[in-house]
Amino acid sequence: TDIVGLQTGRDVHNFLHCCQSLIDEAEVDYGQQTVRINEHIVQVKAYPISIDVVGLKKIVSSPGLKEYEEKLRPLCGEQTIVRVDRAEPSKNIIRGFRAFDMLLERYPQFVGKVKLIAFLVPTRTHLRPYQRYTQEVDQLIEAINNKYRNKEWHPIDFFYENNYIQAIAGMRLYDVLLVNAVIDGMNLVAKEGPTVNNRDGVLILSETVGACEQLGQNALTVAPADLEGTTQALYTALTMPADERHKRAT
Repeated sequence: TDIVGLQTGRDVHNFLHCCQSLIDEAEVDYGQQTVRINEHIVQVKAYPISIDVVGLKKIVSSPGLKEYEEKLRPLCGEQTIVRVDRAEPSKNIIRGFRAFDMLLERYPQFVGKVKLIAFLVPTRTHLRPYQRYTQEVDQLIEAINNKYRNKEWHPIDFFYENNYIQAIAGMRLYDVLLVNAVIDGMNLVAKEGPTVNNRDGVLILSETVGACEQLGQNALTVAPADLEGTTQALYTALTMPADERHKRAT
């Protein structure tokens, strides 16, 4: 092997450090990002995976997407938070919902006005830990809805299905996109959302996902375990002036 490709610069650094720590004969050059073993030199480079922009544009202009958009639009609030995730613990869904609960509790002016729409994709449904996690998500959604609902409004809607076009339609409509995964090699939702969104939506992005290296400057970054910080990021995003939203979105 002459080249080892990884997702991020952090991955490259960690790989080089592992080589230095675990391979006695390895000569590691952090500046050149190479590992030399005897006479063989291997380059270690970051090649962040991209999204299919052309394919996304085709989906956005398709009649099917427009139908989903019209279906979803009545679910939106005056402002709408969206998340799109596989239904698994690493995506940190429960903590995201708890931050939303704290937002509504602390800032009651958002009750009746802000909605959260979650698009959750079933995964590994035959495994008991994933089944339990999905049940916990369901129970938390029900608890939050019961806590704040009134005759005309409830805070959370969610879809539990593998429907990519519907999720893209949802990302067209967000004012805030919440990506607070515990850890991710890249996270393409963080790239797809800003690409298709047409509302100058604000991206809240976990600092431990690979996409943060490329998108962190324009996003509100959060530590995934920081419930308080995520709550405050939601507040900041929802109250951000239009000119700053536009600047970050472009």
